[in-house]
Parts: sequence; C-alpha cells; structure tokens
Amino acid sequence: MSKRNKHQAGLVTSALDRGFGETGKTRDPEAMLESAMVEVQRAKAESKSPTGMIDEVTGKYILVFPSGRRQVCKSKVHAMDVARGYGVEKVTFAPVREIYDPTTPDKPFRGGDGLVINTYEKSSFQMTPKQTVSAASWPTIHKLLENVIPDKCSRESFMNWFAVIFNTGKKTETAWVLLGSQGSGKTLLITEVLFPLLGSDNCVQLNQDALTTRYNALLDKRQLVCFNEVHSSRQGAERIKTWITERDIRLEDKSGRAHVESNHLNLIFTSNSQVPVQIDADDRRFSVIRTDGPLAELPWFHGDSTVRAIERELVSFAAYLHTFPYAEGEARRPVKTLEKDRLIQASVDPYDQLVDMLRRRRVQELKEAIGEENLTDKELSELSDFHGSMTKDLLMKVAEAVVGESVSKKTLTPELKRRGVGEIRGRGRGENRKRAYVWGEQGNPDKLDKTSK
Repeated sequence: MSKRNKHQAGLVTSALDRGFGETGKTRDPEAMLESAMVEVQRAKAESKSPTGMIDEVTGKYILVFPSGRRQVCKSKVHAMDVARGYGVEKVTFAPVREIYDPTTPDKPFRGGDGLVINTYEKSSFQMTPKQTVSAASWPTIHKLLENVIPDKCSRESFMNWFAVIFNTGKKTETAWVLLGSQGSGKTLLITEVLFPLLGSDNCVQLNQDALTTRYNALLDKRQLVCFNEVHSSRQGAERIKTWITERDIRLEDKSGRAHVESNHLNLIFTSNSQVPVQIDADDRRFSVIRTDGPLAELPWFHGDSTVRAIERELVSFAAYLHTFPYAEGEARRPVKTLEKDRLIQASVDPYDQLVDMLRRRRVQELKEAIGEENLTDKELSELSDFHGSMTKDLLMKVAEAVVGESVSKKTLTPELKRRGVGEIRGRGRGENRKRAYVWGEQGNPDKLDKTSK
C-alpha cells in the first residue's frame, strides 16, 4: 500500500472511531451511523490535495484542505513535507491576506494583490430563518433584562444597540456601562445571552489589567468585549476612547509583534465602583445605567434551572432580534441618564474643578463647599471679594473643601501651577505681607516673585 493510501485509510479508520465512539453501546444506533458517515465524508475531503498559501501579514505557510481545515506550518519545508503525505510533490504558495469583517461575512474573494479570506463566522443563531415572535416566547430573558436594565427607555435603547450588532455586524461607536452589585445578572446576561447569540469566538471577557497593559492581542477578531469590574484610570481612559470610536486598532502580542487591523469592537463595562470609567462632560460614547438588586432575591430565579431556561429561549430571542426594527442612528447616540450625569461629575478632576471655580468667581458655590461657619470674618470678606488672587491660607481651606481631602501646600502648589495658577509674595510688611496664589494676568510666570516658595 502506498504512503498516500495508508494515510487515507488511517483517516477513514479514525473517522469511524470518532463517529461510533468508545461509548457506542449507550448511544442511539441511527445517531452513531449518521455521525460516522459525517466523519468519513470529512476524512475523504481531507484526503484530497491541500492548497498552499502564505500569509502576507505574518509570513506563515498555510495548507488549506477541501474540508476547510487549515494547518499552519512552521516553515516552507515543513509545509512541503506535510503536503507530500497527501501525495502532493509540489505546492505553489499563493499570497493570502486574512481579514476579520462582521459586516461582509462572505466567501474568500480575489483582490488585485492575491486572495483575501474573511475569518469572521456567524453564530448558528444568526443563520436561523426569520420569523415573527413575541416577547412572551422568551420570558426568562425578558425578566433578566428588566433586572439588569430597569428603566424601560434605557432597556429599549440597549435592545436596539444589540440588534444593530446582531443583524448588521457594524460597529456602533458607543459603549454601555452597567453599574450594580454582584449577583444582579450583569455577567449572566453577557455570557449566557449576548455571547452565544454573536458566537463565543467573536466575544471575550477581560478585566482591569487589559485596560492598562500594552499587550492587547486578545482584542483581535472580536465583535463584543466585556470588561468586568473595572475602575477608572487615566491610562485606560484614553485607550477606551480609541477602541470605541477609531476605525483601526493597533494589536500587539506578548512577543512584541504588532500590526494594525480594522476595529469592529463593541464594548460593555460592568462595575460596582463609584467611578468605573472617566466620562467627559460633552461625552458622545457612553450609556450608563444602574441595575436592580441580586437575582437570588427574586422569586423567578432558581439558579441552574434558570440558566437552562435561558438556553432554551435563545432561539426565540434570536428570531425576535432578526425582526427587530432597529435604527443604526439611535445606536450611535448614548442614552441620557442620571447615573451618567453623576459619573460625569465624579470624573471631573477636583483640581480642575477648583481652578474653574476660581477663574469664574463662583463665590456662592465656594462658600457652600467650605461652609461660611468655618470661615473667620476676614476670610469671608476676602472670599466674597477676590479678583484674580487669594491668600494661600484661605485657598488651602477652599481646596480641601472642593477636593474632599486634606491638602498640603507641597501638593497644592504644583497642582495649581500645572493649571496656570502661580504664587507671589504680597506687598507690605510683617503680617500684611502674605503669600498668595494668583491667576489670569497676575498669574503670568514672568511677573511672579521668583524667590517665593
């Protein structure tokens, strides 16, 4: 028997073993036979000659079999050795470029510079026939959504947002922040409903570390990413903005190899932190909601049996999403909520807020922050009538009230200086010659007393 025939015989034998399995006595005979036939057909396809390709990005040599199986080889020599096992003495390696594009889930196509293969694959739920179903056909999922997103308008917006991703594969350029205690159903909704509907290979769960490390290869070929239990960081804030809105994303693995891919990420953040992400006052990226209480306290939730009920309802929920009257424009606009307003306020740097209040002479707000009863008559008079400057002692009190913690001059002075507030020694003698913080024209560094500390 030739080497190739031996190889084919081995493939068919192993296919029969996989089809019938070691536990054949306990399996349905018809199912065993059907499974075995499928494996044999697959083996026959793999026994045919593979096609050779070389990845234009990584330079890797790849053999592609008629069955669709791909084998990445260590080198060209290795690829040729594997091909000889299938009776192919010479393989021509055509240039190929892989892309990941959920918006065009088509077969490979040939461009001007070689073959282009879209590695994106739809989930089985996205390929089911369209049919009209009502929300009554997925009651458990509906109750879960009501607990995770209690507000009806926000819940409808979230459904529209996900329906756009599910049906079009497009990037929405907006993200959701789900705030709430553990056990409220945030993770259950994501892992047992959203991820299966889009296909688990197209989704990933990450933690806070993924927002700070430069190695972000886990974001490659992803459509939906959930960051669990995050908390605000300046380094992470800039990356998040880029991932939400930019068309391309730079990916780098731990070996240091980096490349740029099209960005198809849609993001969800979960947290019980007071400030999970930093949000600007003019933000157009984030929708923020707060969940209801723990699922365990609800009469309809029964642990594993509820999870199984969700699994059974996924087909109906997918059919509902297929016919959902989604609006792409609405998916690109974040929802206005009180939680988002609170998060915007909490995201403002307290020193930025302090300097803004000083420059705008927001006297009443400063008085309310510090409390008039905590000021002497002299301090109250100065606070009521300051213009472009304030004595250091008074501004120390104001800063501690606005920042919300004890502040030393050693800390305060450089923070103010970075924001254009300088310091100067006042005129006069003795007690009247007090040091002050100044801003505006008086805060020009060229005009300040260089000897002041």
